[in-house]
Amino acid sequence: MSKLPQEIIVDILTYLPAKSLIKFKCVCRSWRSLISDPQFAKLHLKRAHEDENINRQRLLIAADPLYSVDFEAASDGDHGNTLVKLPYPNAESHNDSFAVGLFLGSCDGIVCILNEVDSVVLWNPSTRESKKLSGPRSSLHKDFSTGLGYDSSTDDYKMVIASSATASTRSDQIMVEVFTLKTNTWRTVQGSLPGITLGSCYGEFWNGALLWLGKQESDAAHHLDVIVPFDIEKEKFMEAVPLPNHFSTAVLSISGNCLCVFGELQPYGSYFEAWLASEYGVKTTWRRLFAVPVDKLCLDCYSSEMWLTKKGELLLDNHGSPGILTLYHPVEDAKKFLKVENDGDPFYESAIYTESLVSLC
Repeated sequence: MSKLPQEIIVDILTYLPAKSLIKFKCVCRSWRSLISDPQFAKLHLKRAHEDENINRQRLLIAADPLYSVDFEAASDGDHGNTLVKLPYPNAESHNDSFAVGLFLGSCDGIVCILNEVDSVVLWNPSTRESKKLSGPRSSLHKDFSTGLGYDSSTDDYKMVIASSATASTRSDQIMVEVFTLKTNTWRTVQGSLPGITLGSCYGEFWNGALLWLGKQESDAAHHLDVIVPFDIEKEKFMEAVPLPNHFSTAVLSISGNCLCVFGELQPYGSYFEAWLASEYGVKTTWRRLFAVPVDKLCLDCYSSEMWLTKKGELLLDNHGSPGILTLYHPVEDAKKFLKVENDGDPFYESAIYTESLVSLC
């Protein structure tokens, strides 16, 4: 390959998984330099986002042991490559033990974690690189909305924590704390969401914004289900976007560069729907993918991560059936189950991430 032009070598390498590229750093000094280059990491990530034939999405399960799940391999019946055990991150010290308390966000292969001693840690499961953050002003708990996003204007990653105002302030005020990776600092900005209550979960980063689910006051019998976008560059809330239906429970997901919403319809326990949108805002157009009776699925209030595979199967990480992942094909009305070994808390956390070479330095 030494006789190939450099641009051809770079192009070929961007198709390879992060695990292989990390091994290839040992081939020669020039390859080590190339693969360690932040610009190459960006090209590698761009390839993953743009090429539908590349499969780099994984489900990270904070069981004991920690697992990375290739759900496309599971969909294809490739059980040998479906589950991969991962070592827990050792933030700051190689002697410190680590356990996941909550996932706070995921973006470009970086996962943000609140560990069991309330430390906030950024971690790239592909490179094993981790970074412990200085603590935010707020005390993190499950009533906070969190997320991790990328600001292309500054080429920086931002961790965001949004919390409702206290009783001493206006009820529509939202305190937002923003951590920027380059400066390694937190700062506070004020936001306003009149008549909207944010859901207590981590947001999905898509098209420059963190997206949270929320409830908006209305004159109807029910509050309006909405998506609440937070512009990661301008650090302000944008206009809320109504969901395509009224759900008793709902989950956001990014599948194939499109926004998906999965949810149970009212009344609770009736039908489960999946909807897709290629953009949000004034021009948001939702397309219903399927609707099935809830009793066809293994669902309960603990279900969190959901994902559509390339074959159109729905992946369910159902925390109410700990240690069991479900792949459901809505057209064939067929289910497949994947057992996950777990010696820890049965109600583990999970998050979807992209395998990448993005560095935390």
